[in-house]
Amino acid sequence: MEDKLKQILEGYKERALERKETYDLLPRPLTAKEVEGLIEGLKVDGLDMNKLIVRLLSEEVRRGTFPSSYVKAEGLAKVVKDEIESDYLSSREALELLADMNGGAATNELIDILKAGLFKEEITNILQNTVLVNEEEFSELAQMANQDKAAQRIIKSWAEREFAEDWQLENAYQGVSIKVGDNLTTGHLSPSKRADSRTDHPLHAQYIMEGREDEADFLDRLEDLKEQADNVIFVAGAALGEGSSRKSATYTMLQILGEPVDGEPEKKAGGVVVAKSFAPIFKNSLVASGMLPVECDTDVINEGDELKIDIEARKLIINGEQELDIKLPIQFKLNKIAAGGMTYFDAGNELQKWAVEYCRENGIDFDESKLPKGAQPEDEKPPQTLAQKIVGLNRLDGKETILPGETATVRIRGVYSQDTTGPMTLDEYQSMAGGDFGAEFVVQSLCHTGECPSTEERDRHQFIDEFVTERGGVCLEPGEGIIHTIGNRFVLPTDVIVGGDSHTRTPRGVSFPAASDIVAGAMKYGKQDLTMDESVRVIFKGEPKKGITARDLVSTLVTYAEETVGKEIYNGRIIEMEGVEFLNSDERYILTNAVAERSASAGVIPSDETTLDRLEDNLEYLKSRPDADESPSVKNAIAAIEEFLTDPVLLEADENAEYAATIEIPLDEVEEPLVAKPHHPDNVAPLSEVAETELDEVFIGSCVGGDLEGIRAAAKIVDGYQVPHGVNFVVSPAARDIYNELAADGSLAKLTEAGATVIMPGCGLCMGNKRRIGSGATALTTTTRNYQSRIGPADSKTYLGSAYVAAMAAVLGEIPTAEEYFEMF
Repeated sequence: MEDKLKQILEGYKERALERKETYDLLPRPLTAKEVEGLIEGLKVDGLDMNKLIVRLLSEEVRRGTFPSSYVKAEGLAKVVKDEIESDYLSSREALELLADMNGGAATNELIDILKAGLFKEEITNILQNTVLVNEEEFSELAQMANQDKAAQRIIKSWAEREFAEDWQLENAYQGVSIKVGDNLTTGHLSPSKRADSRTDHPLHAQYIMEGREDEADFLDRLEDLKEQADNVIFVAGAALGEGSSRKSATYTMLQILGEPVDGEPEKKAGGVVVAKSFAPIFKNSLVASGMLPVECDTDVINEGDELKIDIEARKLIINGEQELDIKLPIQFKLNKIAAGGMTYFDAGNELQKWAVEYCRENGIDFDESKLPKGAQPEDEKPPQTLAQKIVGLNRLDGKETILPGETATVRIRGVYSQDTTGPMTLDEYQSMAGGDFGAEFVVQSLCHTGECPSTEERDRHQFIDEFVTERGGVCLEPGEGIIHTIGNRFVLPTDVIVGGDSHTRTPRGVSFPAASDIVAGAMKYGKQDLTMDESVRVIFKGEPKKGITARDLVSTLVTYAEETVGKEIYNGRIIEMEGVEFLNSDERYILTNAVAERSASAGVIPSDETTLDRLEDNLEYLKSRPDADESPSVKNAIAAIEEFLTDPVLLEADENAEYAATIEIPLDEVEEPLVAKPHHPDNVAPLSEVAETELDEVFIGSCVGGDLEGIRAAAKIVDGYQVPHGVNFVVSPAARDIYNELAADGSLAKLTEAGATVIMPGCGLCMGNKRRIGSGATALTTTTRNYQSRIGPADSKTYLGSAYVAAMAAVLGEIPTAEEYFEMF
């Protein structure tokens, strides 16, 4: 036993030294196997390493329901119950360590010890302040409470929300500022090409600002400021956090701004982020992690200024002199920040609900003033937009409408997860002590790392697949398809969907992309507290001329907003689009997908007969899946679609619904295709402005460029042509069944005969984590974004356009003129 223990400790020391020498970082958390060895080591008498064993068990094991958490909790419980006798750890000391786990894997062990009649007073106090309790554990305690006064006291305290007594914000936050510029994306905070390190928060934070040349010295400046002051406040310009929904951007902010959390390796908490404006997904992600986002005019703040944020006065004071008005999150979100984020806040809300139900059913009096305020009854229903009707239909408090600024608990029927944000989501799921999925369906993809995976990625795929399927979800195979392409086949027109990718946008229903912890919460509970955003109404008038595609309509969202109310009108709002009945379902998705680049919270399009036709197709697809009879997610989706089609509900906005703005887009005014120039999707130009730009790379693919009709059209365009030498032309269908159809009708052969390389279905070049373009290269792609450094070095350039423009560009070796475009269309 002693030899085995020494081997474990030696191995831990070796990897600790290697990490220190390589990255100057502390060692990663203990594995379940290492914890098991340390627990066994508690039994060995006369060790000279006893203090090290206790320190490691105390400080280097994750909280939650990770495998290592369970091993630690079980071992400590045995010490508490004297099933393990140790010279190094008394029963009471073991109980203190068990209490410090904050529930999760420890909860069941604490209830078992309480059942055994040991340390009743201590455990009662511990459980009263524990919120990471699952429903089975609550039920077990409720059964005890019928005869056990201590268990009854615990449940009553939960009903009275005693666990939240210390959840308070500071009156003021102070620190020195580190200042960055406008349009800092999540890709700058968490570079795509470093995606494989996202779950290693300290390591990943070292890559902050890669690809952002004007912030290359950020970490050096941060280190200097930390030598001057205890706290640093991050200050940015406009549109902070636009781009991907990746939670790793927030993890990086926690690592650079937060304070270490006692008893939890790698974890940091707290921090203040100030910006002129935030992308909504990123802002919500900060709140979910317990960070405080503050909005104000940051132009007058300089790096190194001493800042004080007065919460009650809603003021930011610069150097003790100049005062700025600030905008804080709504009170509900401030309460979540005060709780340290959504993990404990949401678990506490759910726990209080169970406890209240128990107390009422069993006639136990409790202080009802601690209950959250319920929905207020309406004298008459206010007019509703389409998005408000969909969300209102899914409210769980009995009310059927919702207005902007109102917060309600809403049913989330389905959740999407992909493989670069997915590992973070599954970590969060274990941190919040999740069991079987509470959502009706969970779809997990392997579309971002399926192509040319490393051994580590294939191991990760296996873990993701097993984790998701064991809990009732469905995990797609590598090459089966992009998460949005496949996930959207599960969705009804009345659904509210949440997903761990900023392009979680559905052509029916409404979907809200979110960071990994919010996604994990939706998986666990099948519901979410949602604050309703305002809507912007966009009316497409008429029909486009031949050759003008859905991808061009995307760019008109920008150009016509700029001409009227300003494109900033979309930020943090829902874009509701009307007048697109002529578009098929895939083309409608291209439109709703594009609201991500407008920093909109969601996009909706009214459902119609085209929608119902697509639902019929999706039903056939789901029934044909090999897991149709086994996967709870697939079975639930089949049943839901069948039920919906028997009596379809096709919601529409009320005529007198209120919008933040209305934008009309006369489609007959769109004379030629539109493209996005480097380095932003909003940098829109007519094709003629960029015509004859020479290209090195052309890519047709992604969730908005890999659809069947788009690639089929591209194949017809290149038929008979030859791609010039020196142009790398790559095509990636969005799903395996699309690939198969293109193979069957000869489209793939036309593409490859012209010189294209057709790769496996997946994200391809879109994120830049697998495929990238060369130094100084110029590319035209059908992907979603063209931020600097996203898919290539900082000196490369990316244009965005339709599959039609891309196909023509591939065979011409340059972006076509408008005349060439219409001739070749």
